[in-house]
Amino acid sequence: MELMYPIAIIICVILAIVIFAISFKRKGKFTTGKRVANTKYIKESEYYKSKVRKHRIYSILIGLVTTICICVTSILIARPITKQTKSETKYNRDIIIGLDISLSENEVNLELVKKFKKIIPSIKGDRIGIVLYNTAPVVYCPLTEDYDYINECLDTIETQIQKVIDNNGTIPYSYDEDGMETRSFWYGGTIANNSERGSSLVGDGLAGTVSSFPDLKDNKDRTRIIIFATDNDVSGTEAVSLEEACAYCKQNNIILYAYCPSVDMNPYTSSEKIASYKSAVENIAGGKFYVGNLDKMSSSIVNEIKDTKTSEMNTSVKTIITDHPEVLCVIVTILIVILIILEKRIKL
Repeated sequence: MELMYPIAIIICVILAIVIFAISFKRKGKFTTGKRVANTKYIKESEYYKSKVRKHRIYSILIGLVTTICICVTSILIARPITKQTKSETKYNRDIIIGLDISLSENEVNLELVKKFKKIIPSIKGDRIGIVLYNTAPVVYCPLTEDYDYINECLDTIETQIQKVIDNNGTIPYSYDEDGMETRSFWYGGTIANNSERGSSLVGDGLAGTVSSFPDLKDNKDRTRIIIFATDNDVSGTEAVSLEEACAYCKQNNIILYAYCPSVDMNPYTSSEKIASYKSAVENIAGGKFYVGNLDKMSSSIVNEIKDTKTSEMNTSVKTIITDHPEVLCVIVTILIVILIILEKRIKL
């Protein structure tokens, strides 16, 4: 227990001293009424003496109770409190979904997004982010625990992919509000310098996903996971190869879960592309590789993630202040009642 305003006690003590000093300075001088002669015999009587004794006792009690009342009131004004400092510590993982949104992936991506929406409730408590890539990677949803926002982002991705599928695999051209949103999604940062560099730059996409994690250098012990999807159909010049990006994952202790559609699911991939993709993920990154069956992939990834360790993430420290006026208020009330009784009794 401590006092919020200890200076209040000092002020109350000074005021009490001043008041008592003024009251004791006054002497019981005769000011009104008439003097009575020959009081010597009355003062020597036992009745008179008993009344004086009682008056003195009550006066001392009133002074004592008043002093206690002032002390208790000063403490009450000083506001007795207890402070409790709590440091909330959360344990979770950072998970980023890396999605190749080249047009050749539309059919598979649509199913992948639906699977991701089903996966998220199973890994609630972890921070989740989304990186979209084609020519260049773009952080579409930064790491967050706002699952409503994450689902909103996935809903938007699903809607935009469906629009392209419904338009025979091409991006719709319209300049109304809905059309501008579609063009912004597909012609945004993911195809920056597309004419010079090409499309589906998988290595750049994975490297960009790795770089999207905060505090990579300062907090190497944090559990970081990437769920990465592509058909590995590179159509351009990568700044970072897939093998280099996988080595980047290994270097930063990032757990990689990689997915590739099978040849019958996506004609743009091939057994050779799948094999090279799998080799880089498993042999260089030390990750898990999934091909084909989306149901098996999603359930397996959820189980794998749950088996990985969570890491500590400190949040803000909270100080809880609790007032404790109850006992003092009861004491003051009792003292006031006692003073009223003594005041009545002193009138002998």
